[in-house]
Parts: sequence; C-alpha cells; structure tokens
Amino acid sequence: DTSYGLHRANSQLFLPWPDHTGFFMLVHMAPDTTNVSGYIHSARIYFTVIDQALDAGLAGVVSKNNVILVEPLLTGGLSAVRHANGRDWWILTHGIDSNEFVSFILTPYGFDGPFYQSIGTVQIGSAPCASFSPSGDRLAYTGYQTGLDVYDFDRCTGILSNWQHADIGDGSFTRSVQFCANGSLVYVSSVTWVYQYPIVTGVLGVSETIATYDGFYDEFPILQTFFSNMGLAPDGRIYISTGNGTRYMHVVHEPDNPGVACNLVQHDHYRQTYTFNSIPYRPNYLLGPIDGTVCDSLGITVEVHDADLRTSLSVRPNPSNGEFMLHYKGFSEAGRLSIRDENGRLLLDDYLPPWSTVHNVQLSNAPAGMYHCRLRWGARSTSIRIIVRP
Repeated sequence: DTSYGLHRANSQLFLPWPDHTGFFMLVHMAPDTTNVSGYIHSARIYFTVIDQALDAGLAGVVSKNNVILVEPLLTGGLSAVRHANGRDWWILTHGIDSNEFVSFILTPYGFDGPFYQSIGTVQIGSAPCASFSPSGDRLAYTGYQTGLDVYDFDRCTGILSNWQHADIGDGSFTRSVQFCANGSLVYVSSVTWVYQYPIVTGVLGVSETIATYDGFYDEFPILQTFFSNMGLAPDGRIYISTGNGTRYMHVVHEPDNPGVACNLVQHDHYRQTYTFNSIPYRPNYLLGPIDGTVCDSLGITVEVHDADLRTSLSVRPNPSNGEFMLHYKGFSEAGRLSIRDENGRLLLDDYLPPWSTVHNVQLSNAPAGMYHCRLRWGARSTSIRIIVRP
C-alpha cells in the first residue's frame, strides 16, 4: 500500500545527478507486492528527477516514478557510495530469497546496469538496512532474520568481497546498521539493544552490548523510546530514532570510541516535532576519487587550499551567549578544535570527527569578550574570532 507514501525505512535515497548542476535523483522502492512466503517486498525500483531551480528555488519534480528495474527485490537496504572516479555513484539493492546483490551506476547519462553478484547470506523477509563506511571501502547489511554481514567494497569495480557474518539471536523484529566516522566500528540497533562490532585488519570482531532500553516513555503520546533507525550526522555523532512517533532521539556522542566509551546517551536529543522509524539515508557526499587507480581518469581533485578552508568556516550565531555552531569543510581525517581567550589561555581542546562538517560548542560560563577559535587537520588549519556577550 503506497497511499501513505514511501513509508518503508532505508528504501529511498537522494543523489546529485553527476554533471547536472541543481538536479537530483530520488531512487526509491515501495512495498508493493507479496511473495509466496507472505513477505512484503518490491516488484520494481524507480527514479524521480528533481530540479532545484523550480518553484522559486524550492525544487520541483521533472519526471516521476521512472522504472529502473522490474524484479523481486527486498524493500529497504538501498545504499549508495561515490564511484572511484569521484563523479558517479554506485547504488546497491538486494534480491529477495537469495544472496544476490543488484547494483547500478548513476552517471551523467543515466543509469548503467543492472549488475549482479551472489555473495553472503540468503536474505529473506523484509525491511533490511544497509550502510557504507564513510570512506566507501566497506558495506554493512542486516536483516531481522539474518544477522549482520560486512563486506569489503571496491569503489572502482563495484565488487564485494571478504564476507564476514555475525549471528544476532535476540529475536528482534527490526534492525538498523551504521558505521562510525572512521569506519573501525559497526553499530547495530535491535529494538531493545544496541550492539557494537569492531573491525580489526578486515575481520569482524565479537560484539559488545553498549545499551539496553531503559524503559523511558515520551510523555505524549505515551510511547516507548526503543532503538530503531540510525544515522551518522554531519557533527560526527550517530543519532538513533525510537521506532515510535516520539520527540526523542538517542545519541552516540563519540562513536569512534570502542565499548561504552562511545558514550551512548538514551533519549538525549529532544525535538519539537515527532519522528517515526526513519532517519533519512545520508551517503558521504564529500567522498572524492581514489587517486592513482585505473578508475581515477576524470582529473577530479579534492585538494583543499588554505583559502578554501577560510571561506568554508563560519560561526552561527556570532556574537552569541557562548553557545554556537561551527560550519567547516569536512576531511577524511580527524581534526582538533582549540579555543583561547585574548590572553592566550586555552578554554577548549576538542575532537573533530572525520567527515564532520558542523560542531556544537558551549562556552556558556565564559565571560564576555573575544575568543580565538582554531581548527586544524594535520598541517592544515584555519581560524576565526568569536564574540561572547552576556
């Protein structure tokens, strides 16, 4: 039933159409049929073209519900990652009752494919979840009946390899999966539990339970705040929706840290609006080419100059009461943030996660005055002055 929209999580994604400035592709699927086992799944996969310039810049649909492929597919588990050429996009989905991945390449000329590869667990049921690591070299895939699969991924050829599997026998009816920013840890949410799996030299390690549902309810409506869909946000944190229509999200504040040091705080993020199961799928839009490979043939570069750093850095609001947000250009490596007062005394030394582009700062106890804010990634750095008022 599609009368309520595309309501199955992890079954839609937005991608910029290569070489078409201001145009985006919505790749989507719907739970529109049932197989012989009674599982709801998709009979086709679609794309819709969106022009950002239409409707006075609010965007509009140019072409809707174009069919890419007619084939029995799991509803959900859609994932995307930048091609090694730095321009195109790999898009992956999965067949039902099989171990067959189906992939496409979004190019300036449309969609190439489908391409097929049989590897990993036979996927049954519905509503799987998939996630690429931010660097694009690994794919994690989970379903509520099939545990966790992790693969290496070749962004040049689109080939999956080095299949690693972990059983999850907790009986949960839905799961979500997400890599941390540096790609060394995989998180799986499973209704009343959150697990963390380390990856060491390409091998999936033993899981650790880092959170168990604490029994908290939203006060209105009175619904439980379970663990549902996860997303790695631009601030480097992982946010987890609750699986019910509540105003809360759970937050993994330091997801690059192993074990409970990742600092998962339940119902830590309060919203004015209600959020159901889904957090929008967000591929790493900042990922560039793999330099020196056979696929790196377009001359695309992501080299960053000091001038680019300076122009990308902004503070909102400025002046502030000591609480503000930094916006900056993201990098594949972690960075550091330091804030000093006018006398050079260090007030804050903080971690900037890989690929992050925003960072919240709280200097609420700092006296009024001007402060020097410096961000650095290795030898690259940029700075800005901020003003705190009473």
